[in-house]
Amino acid sequence: MEVILAIDLKAGVMVKAYAGFRLNYKPFKSSLYDYQNPCNFIKKVLINFPLTKVYIADLDSIQKNGSNLKIVINLLKKFPNLVFLIDCGFDYPISVKKYTKRLNDQNVKNFRIILGTESLKNFNLHNFDFKRNFYLSVDFNGRESRWLEKFKRYNFRVNLILMFLKNTGGRGIDYDCIKSLRHLIRKHNVYYAGGVKYWNQLRSLERYGFYGAIVLSLLVKKIQGTN
Repeated sequence: MEVILAIDLKAGVMVKAYAGFRLNYKPFKSSLYDYQNPCNFIKKVLINFPLTKVYIADLDSIQKNGSNLKIVINLLKKFPNLVFLIDCGFDYPISVKKYTKRLNDQNVKNFRIILGTESLKNFNLHNFDFKRNFYLSVDFNGRESRWLEKFKRYNFRVNLILMFLKNTGGRGIDYDCIKSLRHLIRKHNVYYAGGVKYWNQLRSLERYGFYGAIVLSLLVKKIQGTN
């Protein structure tokens, strides 16, 4: 069971996600800690957990309100042994091509592209050559059914993320939903994202057939010694 660290970037800092209300995401700090700097935060996690992958959501890019590309490039260079899964709100194949070129120009290779259904404007995924190192993120926002039906018909395995934005911030797992998707989960390499709060929930997700989970709250507890 892969455990992938989730990082949301907004206006140059790491922010704390909660229930998918992105306008209300605040810098990730309190009177007890300050996790705004993603580089420092990853270092803290690595001290406490054998991390291999990091999920990055560039919220400014997703919302077409700027970009955190410089920070992303810096992270890729600082942590060459980690693989970064990057969601920047890619809509058409050309947006993927331009972004990957900018990363390749910096001589960084330790990344994979995430195609999120909330942003995609091109329903024909074959136009993205998506079988090559892509992750597909299905956003459960009321419009997920057509995408799920599409993946059920695929006869080859894809890396699939089930993204429950409304559950982010450790608000719990939607077990009723994942029970209805058991066939899809066992057919592909499927990752759960949104709402994981306790370590024993990872074991239950593994029993359902999940390949891994994208988490933040769990690893924060690990750092703080409160798990």
